[in-house]
Amino acid sequence: MSKLVTEALRNQFDSTFHMAVILVDICPEKIWASSYNEVPFWQQVFHYVYYIDFWMREKYDDSEWRTMIFDDAYTTDLYAASYDGLFISKERMREYLDAIQIKTAGVFDHLNDEKLGTSVFGNNPQYTYADVIIGQIRHIMYNIGYLNGILRELGLPESDWYAYNEPEGS
Repeated sequence: MSKLVTEALRNQFDSTFHMAVILVDICPEKIWASSYNEVPFWQQVFHYVYYIDFWMREKYDDSEWRTMIFDDAYTTDLYAASYDGLFISKERMREYLDAIQIKTAGVFDHLNDEKLGTSVFGNNPQYTYADVIIGQIRHIMYNIGYLNGILRELGLPESDWYAYNEPEGS
């Protein structure tokens, strides 16, 4: 079975996911705990990380798909009525990302180019494995761009991003 396209998608997803991890790592604690445009920074991160966990899975049945389970009070709704009393620390979010990274590696290990075109929900061609992967890359990148804008607006130097993204040995 060919994996040429699968590996290309894996490389793009992994690069995008790496940027999501870096965003958590470089965000100052004060910004992480604060709200911007009425949404806590950590909540914006939870929003897209949760959907990586939801969509990137091998089976789309009723079996458990979550790599970490948070209280149901933690919503992905960015405009929820209240976030009072809710908070996910950077350390806990990093644990979540680490667990998802292991999970997504397994998903890609079991994919091949033929399976990329397979519908994940019955016969609905709108939701193939390829659509799911590309959709997640787009969703992650949108949120990283938005949150990076907040970090820059608040003075986080662009050099912080580069320090984390430099290839080893350079």
